[in-house]
Amino acid sequence: MSKVVVVNGAACTGFGEETMRKLISQGIKVIGFYFPEDSLNAQKLKKEFSKDCLNLVEIKAYDKESVMEAVYSIDQEIDGFVNAHFVFEMDDIDAFDYSIAEKVFFANYHMPLLMAIELKKKMKDESSVVIVTSTESERGSYGGISYAASKAAMHNAIKSLACNWGTEKIRVNAVAAGWIGGEMDTDGPFEVSMNITPLGRLGRAEEVANVVAFLISCESSFVNAQTIFVDGGYLCVDDIAKYEYEESKKNC
Repeated sequence: MSKVVVVNGAACTGFGEETMRKLISQGIKVIGFYFPEDSLNAQKLKKEFSKDCLNLVEIKAYDKESVMEAVYSIDQEIDGFVNAHFVFEMDDIDAFDYSIAEKVFFANYHMPLLMAIELKKKMKDESSVVIVTSTESERGSYGGISYAASKAAMHNAIKSLACNWGTEKIRVNAVAAGWIGGEMDTDGPFEVSMNITPLGRLGRAEEVANVVAFLISCESSFVNAQTIFVDGGYLCVDDIAKYEYEESKKNC
């Protein structure tokens, strides 16, 4: 019998869809949660894949009851859970809007944590939970305070879940994505980040999905409570040192 994995954000173009496609290509059945803004893509995916491969369930955005209803609709044992959904909104520190913080934290922290805890009740031994997060969790943010904080909170929660569930042979890990092309535009900060990243380019959503698939698989059976950064080396760069080095080369 093939594995069954729940993917939150399975119809979202980018991490979610690429993860869903990668898992299906490995013979894994995906139960995918999606949101109203992804309805058009969800309909296309329903036509592309049979229900033996992909079962899509719609969830209302920012609605705890809808989340719980989707989780409880699963009437079989599962082998894993992937959260590939996220929300980013800019914060104005001088005119802070708490409603934005609530929205971002619900989508990026409360919802995936709630899903993981409830879905764990349906998991077999040696199942795997993977949460897609961001390198923003490791740095301060000028315009995405709530986003960065929600990702950092999720990193800590992953460690706590791993500690509590380890004896039940359920692993919990995160994949922290760097600057990924296709998810957003390559203008402005994306162009700057591309120049800073040691590999000299933006990442691709499928490169994140590849690591997620590895963590879901038995090949990562002793990987637990970890955050794997898929960022092309972005976090290792000292921006000022890089600038000074490049300027010194110009003057030689």
